[in-house]
Amino acid sequence: MSEKKMGTTGHQWDEEEGYPLQELNNPLPTWWLYTFYATILWAVIYWVLYPAWPIPGGYTKGILGWSMYAEFQSDMALGKQVKKPFDERLTALALSEIGKDNELFQYALSGGRAIFGDHCAACHGSGGIGSKAGGFPALVDDDWLYGGTLEEIAQTIENGRGGIMPAYLDSEGGILTKAQVEDLTQFVLSLSGKSSDAMAVARGVELFHGAGGCKNCHGDNGKGSLLDTVDGQPLGSSFGAPNLADAIWLYGSDPEMVKSTIAKGRYGQMPAWGQDSDEPGRKLDPLAIKQVTIYVHSLGGGK
Repeated sequence: MSEKKMGTTGHQWDEEEGYPLQELNNPLPTWWLYTFYATILWAVIYWVLYPAWPIPGGYTKGILGWSMYAEFQSDMALGKQVKKPFDERLTALALSEIGKDNELFQYALSGGRAIFGDHCAACHGSGGIGSKAGGFPALVDDDWLYGGTLEEIAQTIENGRGGIMPAYLDSEGGILTKAQVEDLTQFVLSLSGKSSDAMAVARGVELFHGAGGCKNCHGDNGKGSLLDTVDGQPLGSSFGAPNLADAIWLYGSDPEMVKSTIAKGRYGQMPAWGQDSDEPGRKLDPLAIKQVTIYVHSLGGGK
């Protein structure tokens, strides 16, 4: 039986009009061939003009000398040129003056948000919500350990902070028995209305103001070093002792968590980001510190 003639390539899968299954092998359409040849020609031109072939020690550069890295460098240089007037104004102004210039304030805020995302969000969370699991403070409330003014925030970022809560349980190297730690836990919880064991609270009061020495950091009323006093004398921001009388907790308000903190102690470290710091790690220049300070202060808890 003769083959059925068709004008294009293709297949005939079933018998049609008396013709059997067959593979067709007709010439390709002219338009398709010209398109194919054009792509080959374009590929050759591209290889000549642009970087294309890997060779020992590098790659072919192309006669135009173009590279993605050079274009990136050019874009970066242009970006720096655009930012230069803003950076100069931002550098010249004191932190307290930046907010008076809305255009400059928005520029600092935008830059600070990016810096925060790169360096700070890993601990403090996106948007500064903090993390109780790691003991990283929230930056969106008005509860500060070392002060929430622009100057105090900048100092914390530049120089870092280190806070130590000593262990009090005797088996952990402290001075209190397990029963005394239980009593002190109940008193601390009572400061924010979370304890119902009146007898334990009464014993805990004595420990807080006496043998435990807790008031020396947390104050006579447990309100922390920023808000409280010891024997009528202000504590000051250098202690960094948290307020125990509000509803904001660094590690959580669960009784077992509070007891663990008292028994085993805590150690918190905020790294220093200033260029003059001896601590290892990536540093921020004074301009970047200004920007991230403005951003942190704007999150809602700045004073």
